Amino acid sequence: MGAMHRRSGKDPARQVLGMAIPFLALGGALWLASWVLARSDDTLLQPLAESLRVPVPWLLLAGALLLAAALGMRLRHGAPPASRLDSSHMPSQMGNTTLFGSQLDSRLGDLVAEPSRPRRPPAQAWNTQVFRDIEWQRFEAVCTILFGQAGYEIRSAPQGADGGADIWLYSAHADRPAAMVRSLHRPGKKVALKEVQAFREAMASHGLPQGTFATSGTFSAEARAFAKANGVNALDRLALLAMISQRTAQQKNELLDVAYQGEYWRPTCVNCGTKMVERRARKKGRTFWGCTDYPRCNFMLPVQEARGPQLNS
Repeated sequence: MGAMHRRSGKDPARQVLGMAIPFLALGGALWLASWVLARSDDTLLQPLAESLRVPVPWLLLAGALLLAAALGMRLRHGAPPASRLDSSHMPSQMGNTTLFGSQLDSRLGDLVAEPSRPRRPPAQAWNTQVFRDIEWQRFEAVCTILFGQAGYEIRSAPQGADGGADIWLYSAHADRPAAMVRSLHRPGKKVALKEVQAFREAMASHGLPQGTFATSGTFSAEARAFAKANGVNALDRLALLAMISQRTAQQKNELLDVAYQGEYWRPTCVNCGTKMVERRARKKGRTFWGCTDYPRCNFMLPVQEARGPQLNS
């Protein structure tokens, strides 16, 4: 299987934009200063005005080039997934309360870490329970292995818990991908039309007429109709199970082992790449998944309220 190419958690377009702003600001400031000095009646200030004006075109040119590069990266790759945005500005839904990471201490008090264990025994064969048991990173790994079993070389670019992962399928000795797969772990929920449309745009940007959108949930009627009309193979949880059922017994066991690998029930922080811990807000008593590197990382995920009985340790 080919090497996995993973993106960093930061938005490169935003980083390049951050580099462009100082050049443009400095160029504008020097031009303004030279303009003010040039209007002065003091002849001693005229040479200074000329000196300040010299680097202005180069600074503005450098800033404009960086700005164009940032816009090009944004148009090519699209906006960063919501799960990769700065979590200090990202709301996390818990019950009827919307919380921001920077407000956790002030609104809910101290956080108390609680030991987390699987809620039920792992499934012994493939069924919908597997998708409900595992976290988003395990689902992406299953999809990667599943399509790799078809004989393709696989390269994967994860987007995070809510953005899914793009899986590139390469034929042997090919330099360009033969197909594109987007996997999105969303058990019990529907993939919306706009998400399938965004995937179709990504396919078009790479010149791929066909693609597959795989989810552990289902598709809305509008999303499924759009997929059918635009060359997108929409695979929901039942279609994925049907696809897995066509694999050999050894391949099915391999996929099940990948699904239940490690602490499969604990979500992974999209910013830090580490397993999250279940925390309880002391004042309100609500639980949520928090990063182990809190407070440096405020990324959170909601804990489902309706869960099966927890296994005894």
